[in-house]
Amino acid sequence: MKLLTLRARSYRSLRDADIALNDLDVFIGANASGKSTVLDALRFLHEGVRARDFRTPAFSRGGILHMAWKGEEANRIELTVRLEHDARRYEWSLRLVRSGKYDFYVEEHVDDLRDGSPPIRLLDASRGEGWWWSGEDGKVALQQDPTACALAAAAADVSFPAREAAQFIGRWGFFDPNPFLLRRDWTGLESGRFDHYGRNLGETLHALDRSAPDALKRIVDATRAVVGLPSNIKPRESEEGRFYFVQEEPGLRYPVHQMGISSGTLRMLALMTALFAEPDANLIGIEEPENYVHPAALAAFVNHLLNAQDRIQFVVTTHSPLLLDFLDRPDAVRVVRHDHGQGTTVVVAKDPDGVRKALDESGFGLGEFHQTTGFGSA
Repeated sequence: MKLLTLRARSYRSLRDADIALNDLDVFIGANASGKSTVLDALRFLHEGVRARDFRTPAFSRGGILHMAWKGEEANRIELTVRLEHDARRYEWSLRLVRSGKYDFYVEEHVDDLRDGSPPIRLLDASRGEGWWWSGEDGKVALQQDPTACALAAAAADVSFPAREAAQFIGRWGFFDPNPFLLRRDWTGLESGRFDHYGRNLGETLHALDRSAPDALKRIVDATRAVVGLPSNIKPRESEEGRFYFVQEEPGLRYPVHQMGISSGTLRMLALMTALFAEPDANLIGIEEPENYVHPAALAAFVNHLLNAQDRIQFVVTTHSPLLLDFLDRPDAVRVVRHDHGQGTTVVVAKDPDGVRKALDESGFGLGEFHQTTGFGSA
C-alpha cells in the first residue's frame, strides 16, 4: 500500500494544503516554514489509529486550540489522506470539530474511489455514532466515544473493505532521535515499537541481538558506512534488568559505553535501527537526518534510503541542499515556504525532467539549483 496525498485544512501552519507524495519525498525549507508540520499531521493520524482514539494525540499537542491554524478561530481541523493498494484507492477524511471551549469531537468517513464512477462510502461517523460496511453483515452500527477513531473500530472487522488501509496507517513510523535521550536507558516503554526519539535503543538492540542478530549486524554495518563507526555493538543487560550497549572502536583497548558515544554516531545508529529493526514499517518519516552528521556522510545515508524504497515509503525533512545533491532526484523535492498570512505552501517542480536536463547541461547539483530558485519564506 502507498500514501498518495495528504490534504490539510487548518492544521497548525497548514491552512489549506494539498500535498502529493511519492515513494521518497524530501521537504526542504527555512525554519518555521512548516516542514515538521507535514510529518506531524501524518503522525497524528497514525497515533489516532494506534490508540483507537484521538483524545490523547490531540491533548499531547496542546488540544484543538493549539493545533489549529492561528489565522482564524479554531473551530475545525481537517486531515484527508488517499491511499492505494494494487488497483484499489481509498480516501480517509478526519475532522476535529471544536465542542465547548477546549473539547472536540470527531467526524470521519472512508470512501472507496472508483475510476469512472462515484465514490462508494464504506464508513460514516460523527460524535461516535455512525456505521461501517461489512462484507459479511452489510451496514454495522457504530457507537463509541465522540473522540474515538471509527476507522480503527471498523478495522477490527476482517471483512471491512478498507481494513488494510487502517493497518497500513498503524504501521507508520516517525523518527527524530535525540542524542541526550539516546544516552539514557528508558527500559519499559509501552509502545512495543522503536521509539520516536530512540529512547528504547538499548532495549531494541538487545532484543535484536537475541532474536535477529543478522538485523543487528546490518544496523552496525550501515551506521559504519555513514559515520565510520562502530566496529561492533554489544548490547548488555544489567543486574537490575536495564538495557544498554557498548561500542567497539578501532585502536581502543576498552569499549565505549552508550553514554560516551558521540552524538552523530548515536543518532545515525538510531536511524539505521528505524530502517532495519521495524520490518513491518511501510512508511517512515525522518526529521533532519543531517543533524550531528558530517555533510559528506550524507551520501551514504541517502544510498540507504534509495536501497530501501522497494519496501518503505519515506518522508524526510531537511535544511541541507547537500542532501539534495546526493539524492539527485528532482521529482522527490518538496520546497516548503511560509507566508504569515496564508500559511505553509509546498511547491513541487512542474517539470522534473526539465530540471534534470538543466542540471545536466549546467553542471549544478540539485541542491545548488534549488538554492538559486529560493528556499525559505515566500
